Amino acid sequence: MLRSMTGFARQTTTSDIGQLNLEIRSVNSRYLDPTFKMPELLRALEPELRERLQKAVSRGKVEVGIRINFDDAESHHLTFNEQAAKEILAIHESANALLGKKGELTALELIQLPGVMRPTSLDAESIKGKLFELFDHAIIAFLANREREGERLKEMMLDRLSQMEVLVEKAKEQRPIAIEKIEERLLSRLEKLEIEHDPQRFEQELVYITQRLDIDEEIDRLTAHIAEMRDVFNRKEPVGRRLDFLTQELNREANTLGSKSQDVILTQIGVDLKVLIEQIREQIQNIE
Repeated sequence: MLRSMTGFARQTTTSDIGQLNLEIRSVNSRYLDPTFKMPELLRALEPELRERLQKAVSRGKVEVGIRINFDDAESHHLTFNEQAAKEILAIHESANALLGKKGELTALELIQLPGVMRPTSLDAESIKGKLFELFDHAIIAFLANREREGERLKEMMLDRLSQMEVLVEKAKEQRPIAIEKIEERLLSRLEKLEIEHDPQRFEQELVYITQRLDIDEEIDRLTAHIAEMRDVFNRKEPVGRRLDFLTQELNREANTLGSKSQDVILTQIGVDLKVLIEQIREQIQNIE
């Protein structure tokens, strides 16, 4: 099943310290490029989260964001930093002495100063299980989102492949017609010049031109590459790089077909094939 490299998922759960909110979003990238935005409280858990992500995703610029909405009760678990308070009071007394003034800090004023009161130290281990469970659920939703987008891209590319198959069949039918037209043009020129031609020599020239117009190999390769691309679409593993290679091969054969052609219709078929291949290539850039 095709997966797009563009995806999004959001999951929420409750824990002992409050609500955990987790988002995963991604865009296309040549390699897997993960970043984690989370509270420092949870930073120690990043390596294991990163490992879980790497097992599920192979390509894309992936951003994982984790937020904690602390419960009101938890947010008021503060401790008095006595050492910081003593240092502030000492500085206050020194400043008063220097200025020759006398002033006292009230207890309320003191505890409102930065560093005097601090949150109770929280342990990431207390929510580790909840966070990993939330992350796993988010990954499942994230992959499902990528697969839905991948299916949409697949349908578009299958449509372009069907159009290409029609053009390849048209090229196959046009080749003998093109050769016949060339033969008619050669005979017409000889008649206008009133030159008697050697039938054997004429046949040799026609064979030479026919060989130059031989696009059977290009048609066979185009047909084979299209069939392989359809097969690759149904594989379970990441196929973005394989599809990218196949578009390069398709483009090469379309170029060769167009360059060999001395027929307006065949030349136009080559151009139309390249347009469709480019449309497919643009979408493949977003396939994992």
